[in-house]
Amino acid sequence: MKQILTICAFVFSMGISAMHHEEGEKHMDTQGDNFAYISTYTMAEGSNPARLQKSLLANIKTLEEDGYNRCGMLRHQFGGNREFLTYCYFDSWEQFADINDGVAATPDVKQLYGNHTDELVAVIESNAKVAPYVLQAKYSFGPYLTDNEKSANAAVLFDAYDRAFGGCNMTEHFWGPEQTWNFYCSYDSYADFATKVEALMVIHEEELADKKLDILEHSDNLYTRVSR
Repeated sequence: MKQILTICAFVFSMGISAMHHEEGEKHMDTQGDNFAYISTYTMAEGSNPARLQKSLLANIKTLEEDGYNRCGMLRHQFGGNREFLTYCYFDSWEQFADINDGVAATPDVKQLYGNHTDELVAVIESNAKVAPYVLQAKYSFGPYLTDNEKSANAAVLFDAYDRAFGGCNMTEHFWGPEQTWNFYCSYDSYADFATKVEALMVIHEEELADKKLDILEHSDNLYTRVSR
């Protein structure tokens, strides 16, 4: 199943979001992997998750063949929706245009997922290492703040996660259904997760608990990495 990204009535902003991907990814100020195309697919009620997983793995393989640098997939374990998250890197908007202008329309296929969202993000920080598990922390901020103020507040929060987890990734929202700042942090096991959460709690109590960061909404998801 090949998904052609459709950007329709999306809200543009220059903020900061975040995601977790492969070790050795480059910072935003370098020439590669500066952006990412992220999609989520919820598991329809009564559906077979293994069938959807197989279809999405085939889809990201096709996306790489279309020209994205590399792709990967995460699967929900704890948190909100029962979903898969896929991601693909690209270097520039010119590369993105070459990929999507060159993709032929595909015939209708049976939809295996429940709901589907897409977003395009800029990769700001890439400090996370590859691990079997991934924490996604998602933040939005008060609408009365400027974009620079939102970015600054996101950076304060990201620094705490980055130190506690020994490296996380962060991206900036460009196009998509919501202006959020997401942090993706890896961990090797739930014993490792417990240690890193304890470190984060100490940073929160000592440095963040009394800071006014104007957080509007916050949510977390725990994912497992899907092997290819």
